Amino acid sequence: MPSQREPRDVRPEDPLLQLETALRAGAPPLIYLYGSEQYLVARAAQRLQEAVLEPATRAFNYDVFDAREAQPVQVLAAARTLPMMARRRLVVLREADALDPDRLAAYTDYALRPAPETCLCFVAEKADLRLKFFSVLRRHGLLLRFDPLSERQLPGFVRAEAQRLHLRLEAGVAERIAQEVGGDLGQLVDALERLAAYVAEDAPVRMADVEEVVATTRQHTVFELVDALGAGNRAAALRLLAGALQAREPALRLLALIARHVRQLWIARELSSRGPTEVAQALGVPPFVASKLLEQGRRLTPAQVGAMHDAIFETDRMLKLSRLEDERHMEHLVLRLCDG
Repeated sequence: MPSQREPRDVRPEDPLLQLETALRAGAPPLIYLYGSEQYLVARAAQRLQEAVLEPATRAFNYDVFDAREAQPVQVLAAARTLPMMARRRLVVLREADALDPDRLAAYTDYALRPAPETCLCFVAEKADLRLKFFSVLRRHGLLLRFDPLSERQLPGFVRAEAQRLHLRLEAGVAERIAQEVGGDLGQLVDALERLAAYVAEDAPVRMADVEEVVATTRQHTVFELVDALGAGNRAAALRLLAGALQAREPALRLLALIARHVRQLWIARELSSRGPTEVAQALGVPPFVASKLLEQGRRLTPAQVGAMHDAIFETDRMLKLSRLEDERHMEHLVLRLCDG
């Protein structure tokens, strides 16, 4: 469990904050943005464009290449070109993790003596930090990794985005939005933008606004579904599942919400000797959610929770591999969990 002194909403060495710090001193000549959280990678790339390029001369000083197609000589020619009627150029190389060692060697040579008038930005999902290129890049530029946010960090992200959109959130609203939407950052931002268009100017966002506007699978529906599964109530579980699927909720997303809920149940069972406040802090959820998890967890045996995990894993595999309709797999999951 994290120390009580650790801020709940701050990511250690937040890469976006690192980028802002670097940009205040002037964008470095080399930047490598990578990670599995592609929304944040894209956000960082956008922020870099805003900082480096001047609107009036953007068309003359901005080049974008795909590493799967462009040869290093093309990219580096653009990087060595002097900016036109501006102080800096920006050259972006997307899919940079597709570079083989031979082509990456050309960029390693350039990284030893990068053009100071150009910011060459590599965008990728992965990075093999054992390669010489990255040790050189660290000396002359900036390497930033963007990982998915934990559940504990999501309300902080919601609050930061709300501030950017000039939205005031009432107490508990950020946590409720995070509970409703989950870890898809793009969907979180979309929910906030819809709320910004819905509430009156200068009015705070209330819980009722979230209920009205954020049209996703409701957290209470997942609670009810897991309640029905834990009680072995086939009829109720199948009815709740059918309602979610009829609302066009993707089966994989619904499965992910169930899996997340079952993980929380497991942790709540392990912490059942503690009160809702401590459980809420451990899980990064509001106290009312922690109370519900404790209540549900007490009705399930460890064997039942373990069987839920196994069934969810198998259903995830079948949804991705089988040609059967998603509804059939989810119904089979519900029947297995009710029997188990």
